[in-house]
Amino acid sequence: MAGKTVKLADNAMSTLEDTMERLGIPADIDDETVKNNIIRLINSASAWVETITGRKFGRATYTHRYAAPGHQELVLNQFPIREVEYVKDIATGTIIDPRSYDFSMGGDVGVLYRDAGWPLRGYAAGLAMDFQTLSRYLEVKFTAGYILPKDATADEPSDLPADITDIVWGIAEQEFSILRNGAQGLAAFSISDVSWTFDKEPRSSWMDTLAHYMRW
Repeated sequence: MAGKTVKLADNAMSTLEDTMERLGIPADIDDETVKNNIIRLINSASAWVETITGRKFGRATYTHRYAAPGHQELVLNQFPIREVEYVKDIATGTIIDPRSYDFSMGGDVGVLYRDAGWPLRGYAAGLAMDFQTLSRYLEVKFTAGYILPKDATADEPSDLPADITDIVWGIAEQEFSILRNGAQGLAAFSISDVSWTFDKEPRSSWMDTLAHYMRW
């Protein structure tokens, strides 16, 4: 019985063809098991990157509610911002004039800037009437994220940062070497003049790179 073909996940950050090239595997290989295992590695590596950074990388549309910050920068939880369909005051049902804000300067880090500011609202208490809790009265519908390699077209090439793709390839290289050599969990091993060293811990360079893509 023919094996089941594994598909790239929606959030896959590399293609099968590019990853096979990185691994030095001929493009015309017919071994479906090898291809399936590489796809699984791409999928798991991509999921790991998103887990570590706490964000999504592929382009998608979101409808989220936010508490206003009380100053001029409203920080969205997904980025880079590609388009804002609307910002709505859900308390009044009013659509905020799109000419009053923009993301031309801070869109890469998810910032909507408004000269008039985003007024703070919430529930006050005590003699000083300080805000005890904030009201999430701003609803934002927006599109954010990168065009992933698998979704790229001639008109819209992938703009996923190369260092992110390189991490996915690095994970695939590391895990594929372990899988292929039957050395699960091996840290170091040698016989005569042949030796293998596999480090299953995330490389410090990966973590340093991913730190730049996290929302702090």
